[in-house]
Amino acid sequence: MSTPARVITMTPAPALDRTYLLDSLHPGEVHRAQEVYSELAGKGVNVTKGLIVGGTSSLAVVPLSREDAEQFSEEAIHSHEVSGALRVNITILDKAGQTTKINEQAQPLTTAHWSGLVEATVSLARSHGSPWILLAGTIPLSTEESPLDLAPLVESAHLHGIRVGLDTSGAPLLEMARRGLPDLIKPNAAELAECVGRSMTTLGDVVDAATEVQQWGVGTVLVSMGPDGMVGVSPAGVVHAHTSPVTVRNTIGAGDASVAGFLSHLVDHPDEFAGAVAQGVAWGALKVQDVSSRLHSVEGLPEVSLTDSPERDTALREPGLA
Repeated sequence: MSTPARVITMTPAPALDRTYLLDSLHPGEVHRAQEVYSELAGKGVNVTKGLIVGGTSSLAVVPLSREDAEQFSEEAIHSHEVSGALRVNITILDKAGQTTKINEQAQPLTTAHWSGLVEATVSLARSHGSPWILLAGTIPLSTEESPLDLAPLVESAHLHGIRVGLDTSGAPLLEMARRGLPDLIKPNAAELAECVGRSMTTLGDVVDAATEVQQWGVGTVLVSMGPDGMVGVSPAGVVHAHTSPVTVRNTIGAGDASVAGFLSHLVDHPDEFAGAVAQGVAWGALKVQDVSSRLHSVEGLPEVSLTDSPERDTALREPGLA
């Protein structure tokens, strides 16, 4: 890569995303797909590809078998050799706008492979002078069926002045957030509800919960809320950004596009938190209008409404229930 990568992503559970576009879905019947799309994916991969589309250089660290690494060899992918074939995730889209998702279980990683991924990621960030690392997607278990320890990635990165974002869910998100280790997390409303143990039904609920989590020591909390946009809480304050309604074709990858938009702005303008949130929302709203699981262009971005005084009583159209 001729240009230093501004963001290094790490995807510990990548997948081949295969998307089928149907007229309609009828369980128990035979279907013929009108269109089929296949692409190497996973949250970190999607973020890296989104960043590159938007003009920000990025590298994606991905555990792949030797055969898969040869098949998906490209400049933006830094493969770390592991055993086991790439899992396949299926998305079925119908013309009514419904999305059906079938994900294979994430392949477990040996502790040695995990340590190798951490070392490779931090080493790349250091050699490129990258200000950010993003750990994203499902966190698999170890081959001993125990949780992987995420703390060494953050601790090693921080020793070298590199910030770390975390975009995952479940126990890994809750543990890392409660320890105040990440510089950035991006839960959706349901994931935020799980973190604080109460439901998110209004914009005020989201602001209060995100503020609480930020006070645990997390630098920035971005909460994606689907059609209600995004709330951002950081030392710079509280921001709510949203767009006018758009035609939704595929919601898969919208959060990844939002993270890419946010980081793309932030790495060049670290003092413009509100602008970064606004760009994140714009990229996410653009992505849902595409049938694939990845952002392929940043042309035709929708206009964003931005406020530092959110309407707290606004009911969420997609509430997060604890």
